[in-house]
Amino acid sequence: MRLPLLLEPLRHRDFRLLWTGQTVSIFGNFVHQVAVPFQLLALGASPLQLGIGVSIGTGVSLVLLLFAGAIVDRVPRRRVILISDLSSGVVTSVIGVLGLTGNLRIEHLYVEAAFFGASAAFFLPAMQAIIPELVPREILLQGNSIRALSRQGGRLTGPVVGGLIVALAGPPWAFVVDGLSFFVSFLALLAAHPGRAVARPRQHMLREVREGIAFTFSLPWLWITIAVFAVANAFYAGPLIVAMPVLVRDVLHADARVFGLISASTGVGEIVGGIAIGQLHIRRIGIAMYAAAALGGVGLALYGLVPLFPLLLSYGIAVGMGFVGFGVLWETAVQRFVPGELLGRVGSVDWFGSILLGPLAPLAAGLLVASFGPTPVLAGGGLMVALLCGGAILVPSIRALRV
Repeated sequence: MRLPLLLEPLRHRDFRLLWTGQTVSIFGNFVHQVAVPFQLLALGASPLQLGIGVSIGTGVSLVLLLFAGAIVDRVPRRRVILISDLSSGVVTSVIGVLGLTGNLRIEHLYVEAAFFGASAAFFLPAMQAIIPELVPREILLQGNSIRALSRQGGRLTGPVVGGLIVALAGPPWAFVVDGLSFFVSFLALLAAHPGRAVARPRQHMLREVREGIAFTFSLPWLWITIAVFAVANAFYAGPLIVAMPVLVRDVLHADARVFGLISASTGVGEIVGGIAIGQLHIRRIGIAMYAAAALGGVGLALYGLVPLFPLLLSYGIAVGMGFVGFGVLWETAVQRFVPGELLGRVGSVDWFGSILLGPLAPLAAGLLVASFGPTPVLAGGGLMVALLCGGAILVPSIRALRV
């Protein structure tokens, strides 16, 4: 039977196992994202302290990323993901137990953030690099689209479930649920047996890192996009991580359940955008991915400009469509134009740029929210994202990027 184009990657067993495990794990991640800020607030944290945890995790990732990318290109990517899932399940479960026994402190959540920063430095390049090993080149776009559906489904259901767990049972139980999701992901990928990548001669680690950086700067559209999103992600993530929970608490006078519904609306947008992209043959991928990112910026700005609850759900749909549109098209472009033996290192450079200002963004957002409130921070951040992305469309190498 002929499957819809979007579902073609599911014909491949190892991809199905990865996708299934990641779908469960990402659901847990979004439960975790609701639990963290409300656990910190329950422990008496200030807006600045909300941002500190994110800054710690991002800072650890920055220190490790470039070398992590070189390691990802040396060892089986499956092994990297398995170690990340197993260790993440253990750490998150420990946080849950500390919370349930009344021994959890703010410092423990900062230690967890540092661990996840280290884990992400290896996991993110490995995940980006393993997809071409699991599906044929001609359906890479569909592979990335359906993998994005994992995130979309998780964003749609995880925040709602997380909000209910936090409001009715308390944040520690949300950490326990996330820990279990990592173990499910580990077991699913453990059953997969992707073919080994072709072995290549190893060089000194620093030389391999330099090789990945040099290739990145050999493609203008690649390094320009990494540079643009080093700034755009700071304007996006800082307000969303710090200002949104405060907006829910202080402007809407609501709790984690409403926060979960707003986050879930982004999942609706991601599902709509992901299905549409997976069924289309997009040729002018550079223009399309930046137009999608600009749409997400507009949605973020509207959170602050008109903060009415029913409208916040519609803004979330726009943010979700923009997020998934850029992400799927960007990953497809990188996988199509970067040689497989360099994907780990180029992916690490990509993530390094993406989070370069990450340690500063939540701290700046926390200070701004404390001084001016959450709404101007959300509005200003979204407008800056839209302006940056709109300007990038005018760059010739991005306009010329096609697949």
